This record gives sequence, structure tokens and C-alpha cells, in this order.
Amino acid sequence: MKKVQMKPDVNNSLLGFGCMRFPTKHDKIDREKTFEMLRYAYEHGVNHFDTAYGYHDGESEIVLGEFLKTIDRSTVTVSTKLPIWLVKEEQDFDRLLEEQMKKLQVDYLDFYLLHALNKERWELAVNNNIFDFFKRIKEKGLVRYVGFSFHDDKETFLKIAKSYNWDMCLLQINYLDFEEQQGKEGYKYMEEHNIPVWVMEPLKGGRLTTIADDIYQVMKDVNPDDSQAKWGFRWVHSLPGVKLILSGMSTLEQVKENCEIFSNIEPLNEKELQVIEKVKEMIKTRVKVKCTFCNYCIPCPNGVNIPRNFRIYNNSYMYNNIPEGKDAYKYHLKEEEKAYNCIECGECLDKCPQHLPIPDLLKEVHQVLG
Repeated sequence: MKKVQMKPDVNNSLLGFGCMRFPTKHDKIDREKTFEMLRYAYEHGVNHFDTAYGYHDGESEIVLGEFLKTIDRSTVTVSTKLPIWLVKEEQDFDRLLEEQMKKLQVDYLDFYLLHALNKERWELAVNNNIFDFFKRIKEKGLVRYVGFSFHDDKETFLKIAKSYNWDMCLLQINYLDFEEQQGKEGYKYMEEHNIPVWVMEPLKGGRLTTIADDIYQVMKDVNPDDSQAKWGFRWVHSLPGVKLILSGMSTLEQVKENCEIFSNIEPLNEKELQVIEKVKEMIKTRVKVKCTFCNYCIPCPNGVNIPRNFRIYNNSYMYNNIPEGKDAYKYHLKEEEKAYNCIECGECLDKCPQHLPIPDLLKEVHQVLG
């Protein structure tokens, strides 16, 4: 297993086990299958396990804690995340940390992250004296290192990054949308300041393992035996500031494949990086609607979420996964937001800078995904 020196006293596996997609049975975590996966990963060199307060409706921390009691705690590093949205007053920080440590059955955490920060949540944290909390829990030995995970724009990211001497941060990074959210600029800031970067969604939630055969062939022409997953992981590993790559594994087969990949993983060379650029271009040519998501077309007088419909539709083709698109259309849109509610009033047509035939395209969306 590839190891990385993240901190002077932390020598971690490059692959971290993300505990948010455990196998389930009757809407609860299937402990037998999960323990088998965790045990296999641990025995094959994975020594970092990452969870959060809300994963599996609060059950993830409990199950990981049960597993930790079966191994030598000192041989692994553990991270969990503080749900800022549940904080009403300063004392809630301490209450939540105590609750999480009790569920994990540990007397210290290696890493404690503020979960899914955005502008509003960061203001909430600061207004409740988050820096005093950090100082307190470090002095007591409850937490060794603190960091944050992030979901917002680059301006907010840089404001947060510059406000504290962070020990690490967790960013969404993959080869397809490195330019989005905080993206490249956020990563570069952390690298320049020697702050370790952890990566979530390195395969974009599995979407980068289902790319179309003709696109995958471009990769196979260079490395015939490498899986799509290996290409994705190796691209992330090519960023020198990345010290941990989290994978939310849900089957034993995924654990085995990832352990094999990370046993001898190397960054992409220049030729392989050029292949990834070509693959990105090919994936993006699969879009069905040339929408730039400027949002000028909304609000729709009939409540249709036009950009969201188009994004789901485009993703279905970009990632070669119509069934996932159907699920997203069914479950991730409110009923009134769905494409079929378009009454062809035409109000959106004059607003679209791309001059898209929006009503006709919405019909197409519903025909394919509805």
C-alpha cells in the first residue's frame, strides 16, 4: 500500500476508506459485509478511516467505532466531521464532539473537520467562537489536527483558508471538473502554503468508471490493462499536494480493486496526462444541450427548474448512464420543477443568451428521463 508522510507524526496510506457508502440491509448498515470490507482494507495496508456525523443517518460512526475496537487503535488514523448546521450556540461544539467520540469509542480523534463549509456555515462557526474551540480541544488532547471540507465558490474558500492555520482540508477533485467550485485555485493555494489536501469524489461518485467504450478505448490504447478507476485515481495522485484520496467503497470487490490499484500507484506521465485532456474533451462533447447554466431563464412562471433539468439530462449522456439520469429526474427534482410542466409560454426564449429552443428541449428531457 502506497504510504504518504502527511504530518511528521502521521504516515498514512494514500487510500483512505470513506465510510459513507457501506452496504445496507433493511435500511441499516449490513455489519457482516461492512466488517469484512473494513478488515480486508486494514489487512492490506489502509490505515485511514473517514466518517461524519450524518453518514448513514448517524450509524456510520457507530459501526466504525465497533470495528476500531477489534484492532489496535494506534495503527490507524480516524477522522470525522462536525455538522455546523446543528450548532445553535458555542456549547454545541463540545456536545457534538463528545457525542461523536462516544459513538466512535475513542478517547481522541486524529482529525476533526468542519463539515461541508459554505459562506453561511463559516459565519455561523466564527460567530460561535470556533477558534477558541479548536484551541481548547487541541490543548486537552481530544483532537490532534483540525481541518474542513468545502462546497462553495473559490472566493469563500480563500476567505476560510486564510483565516486560520489549518492542518488540512478536504476538497472535491477529479479530472473532469477540476475547474469548478474552489477547483484549481483552491488546490494551488493549499499546495503553496504546504497544507495537506485530502480528496473526495476522485471518481465523481463513480461516474468516471462508466464512461463510454469509445472514450475508454483512448485510454486502453495507451494502457490496455488499466481500469477507468485507476486512470482517475492516478490523475489525482499526479497533484503533489494531495496526501489522502478518500474512496467511499460499497462492496468488497471495490475494496479489493482499490487496494490493488494503490499498492503500486504512480502519478500519470506527460503522455498519459494528454490522454486525460482528450478524454475530457470527448466526454464534454456528449452533452445534449449547450446550456451554460447562466440561470437567466429562471424563474419560470410555471416553476420548471430549466437549468437543473438540462444538467441532469447532459450528465446522463456525458457519463453514459441513462438509468442514473432517470433516478435523478425522478428523485432530485420537485414535481413542479420537472420538464413536463412546461406549457410552452415562450417567456424563457428571449432570455436565453444561447438562443436555445428551451420548450422543445424540455420535451426531449421528459421523453428520455420521464
